[in-house]
Amino acid sequence: MTLETRADTFSGGFLRPVFDSQSVFRIVLDALARPGQVKPLAARTSPPKPLPPLAVDITAALADQETSVYLCPALAKAKTPAGWLRFQTGASVTANPAEADFVIAASPQTLPPLSQLAVGMPDYPDRSATVIVAVPSFDGGLPVTLSGPGIKNQQAFAPDGVSLPLWQQLVANHALYPRGIDVIFVSGEAIAGLPRSTQIEIGEA
Repeated sequence: MTLETRADTFSGGFLRPVFDSQSVFRIVLDALARPGQVKPLAARTSPPKPLPPLAVDITAALADQETSVYLCPALAKAKTPAGWLRFQTGASVTANPAEADFVIAASPQTLPPLSQLAVGMPDYPDRSATVIVAVPSFDGGLPVTLSGPGIKNQQAFAPDGVSLPLWQQLVANHALYPRGIDVIFVSGEAIAGLPRSTQIEIGEA
């Protein structure tokens, strides 16, 4: 490990770990409780490139020594991100998406098939993966209509970069409820949640 790499690994985490972690955690819970609503969240970490700052903010707030993280190939091929995550969060980094508690993707296109991820078990539906994926923006994408818990009537949602096949995978994910993955989209200084309990209708209502 070079001195530059070591410095990158040891720097850039939460400046106020307890306060920052609790603050990010509350916003993440609010986003998952109100699916499809875009919530402002300014980045509190400065991770090494190409890690998306908000994705690692969320991971740093949720992960611990008993959890594992999978990085998509676009992130895993860089030398520093895995070491940074291990040092800043205590979580292990796995090369097997099926073992991961958290999956971080630089874009929707770099996500592994959702069928490869942990979706929980009938008796333990909480033993499933949380996916954190960066998108270019929260508009301009293929429109879908969301309904279900936390949504009054319906919620329009159209994050850029999410393809029809991925939406179809997310529709199938909802059918597994109460098992299934939860998704957190990040873009710029905002996030939006899509929990497994949310019903997705592809196309505008």
